[in-house]
Amino acid sequence: MDLNALFKISYGLFVVGVESKGKRNGCIINTASQATAEPPGLVVTMLKTNLTAEMIREKGSFAVSVLSIDCPMKVFEHFGYRSGRQQPKFVEESEYRSDMNGNPYLPGACNALISLTVRQTADLGTHWLFICSVDDAKTLSETESMTYADYRILKAGGALGKTGGDSKPAEKKYVCSVCHYIYDGEIPFEDLPDDYVCPICGVGKELFVLE
Repeated sequence: MDLNALFKISYGLFVVGVESKGKRNGCIINTASQATAEPPGLVVTMLKTNLTAEMIREKGSFAVSVLSIDCPMKVFEHFGYRSGRQQPKFVEESEYRSDMNGNPYLPGACNALISLTVRQTADLGTHWLFICSVDDAKTLSETESMTYADYRILKAGGALGKTGGDSKPAEKKYVCSVCHYIYDGEIPFEDLPDDYVCPICGVGKELFVLE
């Protein structure tokens, strides 16, 4: 099986935000998509062990910030590289707003806000699939949305043009086949210990593929 074929599927990038019992948390995802048009509905997939997913299960609603092409890398570093169990999210009140359900979103880094209520939850083994209705949706700017392909170019040191990626990383990368994290450590991937796990989703080294 050629798992690289899965990388041909295009993805957007989003920050999911939730507030429950006075605590705010959020994380980066690339698995939100429209499921129905009338009434409008979205499906969102999240790792079960993710703190944000646990809080969404507790509250039953969340906000999706659609990240724009000019979203700074610090947003990915803050919301994508560390768990909310280790580092508080949505700390600076000047950098976030709350939607109609009290869930936080990032007006300065996204071009749209979608407020969702969970109607059904499906167990996918390692992940939850949230089937959601749209409570509210707002366009915040006309800036182009960032794709996962754009992000991978930025993370590898490439540059983006006005209409998205216009350069590609020169070297091949090892990529997690579950969450698409790109290994960029100083130690060559082949020399990592057998018990190395993805820092984002926790799967083993054997689930990384050479791109």
